[in-house]
Amino acid sequence: MLDVLYYSGIARYFFMEENMHFEPYNKHVWIMPIESESEPKEQLFVMPEEYKAPQSPYLIGDIIGLSSDCTVDLSLGDKIVVERTTVQEIKAQNQTIYVVKENYIYGRLDNETN
Repeated sequence: MLDVLYYSGIARYFFMEENMHFEPYNKHVWIMPIESESEPKEQLFVMPEEYKAPQSPYLIGDIIGLSSDCTVDLSLGDKIVVERTTVQEIKAQNQTIYVVKENYIYGRLDNETN
């Protein structure tokens, strides 16, 4: 469950699950990765079951939390692009939390069209 706590006019997101909460510190950004859905293509060759198609080196994610000392101009809900290998995966109490340092963020994606 994701809860919001308002502190000094700033929304702070916490991850609450069975007495556990999460708040990013030390210039970390908490993201929820958005995995692109690719349609299965007709294969010309029989591949081993454990074969996985190569993934893009970049990952798009939604920001769901920022540490209070982040200096980048980002807001909760922004979509960002990061290198896949820089995302840290934290497993705690049957949940997975994804964080990345702010200096590994390549940019923000906007849906605006002119």
